[in-house]
Amino acid sequence: MKIAESKGKKDTVYSDIVRDHFAHPRNVGEIENPDAVGEAKNRADGDVVQLHLAVHDGKIKDIKMRVMGCVAAIAATSMLTEMVKSKSIEEALSISREELSCRLGGLPDNKMQCSLTCITALHRAIGQVKKTF
Repeated sequence: MKIAESKGKKDTVYSDIVRDHFAHPRNVGEIENPDAVGEAKNRADGDVVQLHLAVHDGKIKDIKMRVMGCVAAIAATSMLTEMVKSKSIEEALSISREELSCRLGGLPDNKMQCSLTCITALHRAIGQVKKTF
């Protein structure tokens, strides 16, 4: 990872959006009595993503995250929670890692798997919802 020198240059690896979602992740925690919990792991980077969903009338009413991982995993999961709130479960399922990366202002190629980890967790949670309802 290329870190900027101290002469006012910016870190060129992550966008301002990624750094903001990493430093101030949204929707952290758990939902009491969630409708579903989805978990996924990225063994290569050691990321673990857990998403808690509350669903009503086929829409995601609330989503919370618990993440242990790298900058990209935390930022991507935080952004994903923002993207899916109030969406139908079908709309949430259609979110691609490329769309997520674009909303983050881009991710390095070697960190794209980190964005896929949170999407996998979301798909697993929605799979539980579909079995229940």
